[in-house]
Amino acid sequence: MIWSSVLLGLAGLYAFDYFRRLFNNIRLAQRTGLPYTVLPFAGNSLQVKILLSIRWLPYIINHWLPGWLADIINDETYDYRWTVKDRRAKKLGKMYMVVTAENIVCHIADASLVTQICNARQSFPKPIWQYAPTFNEKNSALVWEESIRQMTEMLHHWQVAGTSEKLHGFVVASTRGDLLKFSLNVLCGAGFGVKLPFKQLPQESTNDPNDVFKDTEKPPEGFSFTFRSAVAYMNLRIMTVVLATMVIPKWIPRALMPWLKSDFEAHRDLEAYLRKLISMGKAEKTADKPDNSQNLVQGLLMSRNKEAASGSSKGIGLTDLEIIGNMHIFTIAGHETTATSLRFTLLLLALHQDVQDWLYEGVLEAAHGEPKDVAQWDYHRMFPKLITPLCVMLEVLRLYPPVVTVPKSTSETPSPLTYQGKQYVLPPRVNINLNTNCLHYSEQYWGPDVAIFYPQRWDARNQNSFLAKNASTQGLAGPGLEFPTVHKPVRGAFIPFSDGFRACLGKKFAQVEFIAALSALSRNYKVELADDSPEGRNDAERVLRESTSVLTLSMREDVPIRFQRRKD
Repeated sequence: MIWSSVLLGLAGLYAFDYFRRLFNNIRLAQRTGLPYTVLPFAGNSLQVKILLSIRWLPYIINHWLPGWLADIINDETYDYRWTVKDRRAKKLGKMYMVVTAENIVCHIADASLVTQICNARQSFPKPIWQYAPTFNEKNSALVWEESIRQMTEMLHHWQVAGTSEKLHGFVVASTRGDLLKFSLNVLCGAGFGVKLPFKQLPQESTNDPNDVFKDTEKPPEGFSFTFRSAVAYMNLRIMTVVLATMVIPKWIPRALMPWLKSDFEAHRDLEAYLRKLISMGKAEKTADKPDNSQNLVQGLLMSRNKEAASGSSKGIGLTDLEIIGNMHIFTIAGHETTATSLRFTLLLLALHQDVQDWLYEGVLEAAHGEPKDVAQWDYHRMFPKLITPLCVMLEVLRLYPPVVTVPKSTSETPSPLTYQGKQYVLPPRVNINLNTNCLHYSEQYWGPDVAIFYPQRWDARNQNSFLAKNASTQGLAGPGLEFPTVHKPVRGAFIPFSDGFRACLGKKFAQVEFIAALSALSRNYKVELADDSPEGRNDAERVLRESTSVLTLSMREDVPIRFQRRKD
């Protein structure tokens, strides 16, 4: 009886505190004058993440609930937000709020607001001077070379391991794992100075005890994972790794959590590998040899050493721990975004043969007078001429942005924003979601064919494109759109690399990798659906529609792809 009274009392206190916080947040939202929705939960809460991991719950939400209610729930959860597109913005406007007891979230789907927010340099400025030497043209040339090498090796691997069907043709049942391997290998070679062959090496080929990065069946002594398998595990189990290493208190003995043993080991091993890379970079004395600063690790170390030598007032540069943190981001998120974009691209090209023909003609035009062997293509000559692969990349990033929301927040003081000639003041500590997929699917910015895969819309030679009307407008060359060969949308309407002073610094790395890989592939191979029947096409389109996000937006199922060798 006493215990039941205690439990009832605690439940009553929790309910009182819950509704107190909820009504306080509702009052704050009302004061802004913006439309808002009240929800009983926050989409980023641990409870919601656990619920969404139940396989049948998303099915119930998307198939049993009314469409409007499913959109409200999905829009609040990062995993399924992409499926909503711009439907919520059409109902509530391009600036609206979601209120829960935990927080207030302001959703932004207006390009002018995106520009205002991203150009607020005074809020948490990024120390760009510490990163600038890392992403340079010397590094881009290395990315180009490594991307073509890895794509060539991957295609050979697929040809040997795939299912042969026609003369010079083969079918790959699943591209996901190999594309992740491809992208990681490019990052290792061009980013970390560790060149890995696409095919796994036999154990006896690595006799050097310091050569811990080679991809072998067994991990090197003192490790539970190889470098590649540690990264692959972190990508697959990122939520449980975060839970194990950042949420669970460190004073709890790890032996009491045997089910998280692999998570602890993967995190430990990856950090050890990254520390080894820094040690290798220091040993090369990069600051004394600026011409060798081709990979990202050398660039970060060179930047730090130059600042220390010059006595810069901007700071002492990145510490080893900060460099490791950046390398974690490069390794986990950096290679996954390119791999998933290439995976979407293969399926989209297989579904749209007309686009693939246009892509191929553009590659042939760019390669006129160049060696037939793609390995001999020169970055500085070829990259500026590859217009059609660039347009394909931009269109894939528009329709299937790797990150469906760019997170921002207000500071400790109220933040004013001007929208449609009226000023709105957001309360302190409000989470802001720059709604990427809503911006990318808005007819206002892209025209009535917004939902169609149409890379030609980007080609500056296409005067019939909806984007051609912006040709005379200045200041539209946002991140990823610095090329004179492509049309530009309204500034702030295209944000796969974010925008403003905190835009993705690795965008050129990703662009060079993607364009080199796609050009090398399309020059020699044509891609098709392995099952090109009406049922097969419908299934492929369904897989695209049901894409969801974990780290990045990706397809949940595999669609077998046929690669047909080109005759010329």
